[in-house]
Amino acid sequence: MSGQIVRHAGQIEAVRLRFAAVHRASAVVVGDETVYGRLCRWIIETVLEKHARQDELVEYVEDNLRLIVAGLYDLYGVKPPEPDPVREAALPTLIAPVAQTAGPAMELIGPLRDVLDELTGRPDVITAHAVTWYNIAIELRNMANDLAEFLDHDVPCWSGADEHLRLMGHNIEAIRGLSAVSAAFAEITESVGVLVAQTRRLVRELVVSLAVAPTDATLWRLACRIAVYGVALNATLTHLENRLDG
Repeated sequence: MSGQIVRHAGQIEAVRLRFAAVHRASAVVVGDETVYGRLCRWIIETVLEKHARQDELVEYVEDNLRLIVAGLYDLYGVKPPEPDPVREAALPTLIAPVAQTAGPAMELIGPLRDVLDELTGRPDVITAHAVTWYNIAIELRNMANDLAEFLDHDVPCWSGADEHLRLMGHNIEAIRGLSAVSAAFAEITESVGVLVAQTRRLVRELVVSLAVAPTDATLWRLACRIAVYGVALNATLTHLENRLDG
């Protein structure tokens, strides 16, 4: 039985190492707030605050698994494996690449594109961030499922494993909860990306309209679009707040 328990500890450790990919991906999606632009950056502030709490919980669960593995090895006098940065670095990436898309002809003008990026952000980068959040959610769900499978396969053969089952059960549920929150972050980021893209189009149209002599009809049309956009923005933000609060 000791060999089986040591093997079980190794399986848990292999899952724990996968948190490294989660940490790297999580750092990327909040690494640069400028992608939301000056006009929309405030929208993401609540998400960033809750993301910090998410990171704390990820580290907490990872540390729990580390302690459980160390306890199982110690029980049978087996030396825990040394940290393996090469193995961690070789984990599949969860970071989605940014699609390179060309904007309208007017955005190809360097200074104008830079101004649009600063004011209205980068919808293409935000879309990649949303995909990264989905990847994180899927990976966390898979990690929880793998740990549950290890418990079902290994632990029934043990005697006195009730405490281990209890501790691991709490961690598995916590990882599933982190997966659900990550999926919510993905949906929210996706929605914010749509808002940023709409803002970018609106600003671009405003610039084009003012570059020539604007007519009353043009100004009226822009005013109506801004009003409609404002209503939609308010409704979307209310939905995002409700989604974050569960």
